Amino acid sequence: MNCWLVLSYDLCRAVESDESTYRIILAADKGPLASEIAGGKTSVGQSLGEKHARMRRLSLRLLGPAAMPRYRTEHVLPVVNDAIDRFANRGHAELINEFAIPIPPRVMASLFGLPWKDDALMANISQWHDDIVAWVGMGYPNDELARKAKHASDELNKVFLPLVVDRRERRGDDFISAVWTHAPTDYGEVGVEDVISIVREMALGAGETTTKAIANSTYLLLSNPVVREAVSIDQQGALNAFVEEVLRLLGSLQWRFRLASCDLSLAGSAIKKNDRIMLLHAAANRDPEHYACPHMIDLNRRPPTDHLAFNVGTRICVGMHLARLQIRESLKALIIRLPNFYLDQGKETPQFRGFSHRSFGPQHVVF
Repeated sequence: MNCWLVLSYDLCRAVESDESTYRIILAADKGPLASEIAGGKTSVGQSLGEKHARMRRLSLRLLGPAAMPRYRTEHVLPVVNDAIDRFANRGHAELINEFAIPIPPRVMASLFGLPWKDDALMANISQWHDDIVAWVGMGYPNDELARKAKHASDELNKVFLPLVVDRRERRGDDFISAVWTHAPTDYGEVGVEDVISIVREMALGAGETTTKAIANSTYLLLSNPVVREAVSIDQQGALNAFVEEVLRLLGSLQWRFRLASCDLSLAGSAIKKNDRIMLLHAAANRDPEHYACPHMIDLNRRPPTDHLAFNVGTRICVGMHLARLQIRESLKALIIRLPNFYLDQGKETPQFRGFSHRSFGPQHVVF
């Protein structure tokens, strides 16, 4: 992939906390087509400096902790329970395709006011996001991945454009209406293309990574009886700690990229201006110089959120509260509604699959 690898926790954290020296790679840096595929320039992930600070302010109003109780009741729980309802009476299920994959895009669709029970629409949205993630994960290549990502972007715009235009005048209690309402105060005046860019990024960011996180959490729950018992007994402290250990041990996003803004030395290596740097979180989150017994699930690890799954500094993920909420409520629902579910030993054994985004699957269970 023609880049420097950064493996240690301390170095990854230092690089990600210094955006003036190690700048992020924007889609716009790769040209107009890449910016278009990414959904536009008006989003927290595609902005810099003061514009980025204003966009973070808007994003955190919409996705901060204060919003989570309502999102839990109105959006997350209905989607999670609908997923289980579809296989609860069957006695068996495959938790990736029937549980982990449907939940995040349907939660976001519910937030946006889309018909989240429309299976065909949800399958299409998931596939379109997969195609864009594959392109981004490889560093915006100009090849077949770009063609598929461009098609996916066009299709997503067709879905969101009517909603964005409608909510500009007819506000409701949905996420898109909230963007129109709060953007002038928190960010500045926005137009239709700006709101589509914001919505597109939120939909993408909440999809693939959260799906993989849910999948990895169910796998670790199924494969560790001691941890499962602790989490089942204590669905507050122990469950919250378990979610953080899942994010640390099996973070769904394996790396992030940065570019050197100048010639510099990093850990004794001479890095040239514009060299690409891969921050390998899969290694950093298991760094034995930072974590005691780094490969263990430790429900007493302190502080529990001391990992890089959501980035650090000014680029820390604005959707992290919603992601944690979905992982927690997914696990709670399985524990409560299917207390005796376990891996089907007669089916394919789960494997750690994927490239830039990874998770254990398939997960055939019986109950």
